[in-house]
Amino acid sequence: MKKQFNYLIMGKLNRKGIKVYMIMLLCVIVFDFLIISPVIFSNFGMNKFSEAVYLFFKPLCHQMDSRSFHINGVKLAVCSRCSSIYLGVLFGVFIAPIVINRKFLNKANLLLVLALIPSLFEFLYERFFGVEVLTAKVLSSLWLGGIAGLILTSQIIDMFSSQG
Repeated sequence: MKKQFNYLIMGKLNRKGIKVYMIMLLCVIVFDFLIISPVIFSNFGMNKFSEAVYLFFKPLCHQMDSRSFHINGVKLAVCSRCSSIYLGVLFGVFIAPIVINRKFLNKANLLLVLALIPSLFEFLYERFFGVEVLTAKVLSSLWLGGIAGLILTSQIIDMFSSQG
């Protein structure tokens, strides 16, 4: 029998679940802030900090200049696809307590597969036809990140809430 997620019913978290959720939300906010921080550091002439942030994200993203968003002529720390995924994760984590219920959690694997489909089509279209459709990339990545954020939030809260 599948374990029921009693701490998340129609947006209600127990005390430990709230603490775990708040820490998780703060971590995702800080992570997403780091993505835009090179713009802020560059505007204040703190280029060494910008370089450190780019170096931090290098193992996570190709950081190609032509595939990255720019603000005031400064590229973000990750490409447009990664930026959209991480922003989607933030949105997913933010709305998780509102939308998650038992039925949602029982369908997590199916939802993740459904979230991957638009990104897969966009990726394959770009690979085979050599055409980058930025709107499709951003929307499919936001969708994927949002669903991943919802699922990860529910699983992480469950993991910590079920311990002693």
